Amino acid sequence: MNNRDRKKQGIEIEICCGGLDDVIESARGGAHRIELNAALELGGLTPSLGTLSLSRAAADLEIIAMLRPRGGGFCYSEKEFKTMLADLPLLLENGADGLAFGILTPDGELDDERCKIILDEMDKFGGRKKAVFHMAFDDAKTEEIEMLSRLELLGFARVLTKGRAENAISGAEALRRYVEFTRSRGMKLEILPGGGVRPHNACEIVEKTDANQLHGKLHKNFGGEVDVVDSDELRKYVVWAESYQA
Repeated sequence: MNNRDRKKQGIEIEICCGGLDDVIESARGGAHRIELNAALELGGLTPSLGTLSLSRAAADLEIIAMLRPRGGGFCYSEKEFKTMLADLPLLLENGADGLAFGILTPDGELDDERCKIILDEMDKFGGRKKAVFHMAFDDAKTEEIEMLSRLELLGFARVLTKGRAENAISGAEALRRYVEFTRSRGMKLEILPGGGVRPHNACEIVEKTDANQLHGKLHKNFGGEVDVVDSDELRKYVVWAESYQA
């Protein structure tokens, strides 16, 4: 049984990756899922097809590719939106198991119309691909519970959020409210806490939010020009996560 098919006990760990080296080290460390980006220093942008295809060949785990044409805010011009639509099939045809994206209107509200266009395009792949609404959620002016309900209706699988706070620790109360809301209504929408999540605070975040998955970076500089995921630390983190019991 491969990593993508395994059913996990405990907490699922998603690692934010900025390139092939990160993906390889994340797989080596036992990550359950990765979010693949370019330009992490800009908050993550659409990865290159070369990075994606090599990552798919190197790692037998779930890959969620970022679909974001530029840094900055989440209201896109018509040309930027067309770029997202052009990137979408290329990412899904070259190994991505899903896409992370988020679109807001000029006044900061959830852009249901454009999100639905992307989701409809994703559905052309047989409903096998997962849509994740990323941290644009935390910049939105749409009321949180209303927005979660609308994202569920649109067909998103997951929301990556820090509870509209500085980080997941600060937003823990809101995150718990999101988790309780979605579960109490039997919603398919999953809550994925992110933002400053690290092994040293993961237990606190899980206990305060009742989340069953976490998103974060786990990078270390090994003497090169860029930081790379620390697979040794990740391995210990995953052992804790898979053995966690509430």
